[in-house]
Amino acid sequence: MVCANHSRQQFITRPSGAQEPRPMAIITVLISKSGNLSYIPNNKVRHGDTVRFAIELIGGASDVTVNPPACLDSTASFSLNNTSLSAAQREDPVADGAAVGSYPFTVVTGGSPEARSHGLELETKNGNLDVTTDPPKEC
Repeated sequence: MVCANHSRQQFITRPSGAQEPRPMAIITVLISKSGNLSYIPNNKVRHGDTVRFAIELIGGASDVTVNPPACLDSTASFSLNNTSLSAAQREDPVADGAAVGSYPFTVVTGGSPEARSHGLELETKNGNLDVTTDPPKEC
């Protein structure tokens, strides 16, 4: 739960009863050259966490299109490529209003003009993020 006047800030309660801000996590969805998806540390996210989609720079996929899950603040499709570090990754926060549950997304690989000119097929990989919640907190 996000308390009023604490935008995106969640709190954890220590055994002593003291409350402190819960650190927001960064969950990475790593896209390999084959298009396989790995979740670091896992695919469980909470409101306010950051989800980073990244392709491997060495031996990774050269061009991919990500159709992100509906639980993120931005749900517009975007492309990643391995021309630079900034082009190889994108971060978006989990929306405060995302309901608890599983959110599917797709990653389409082989979409570069060179790949298509060589007759390579587009391949779609399916993934999902599981939105969980902290125990309810009093404001």
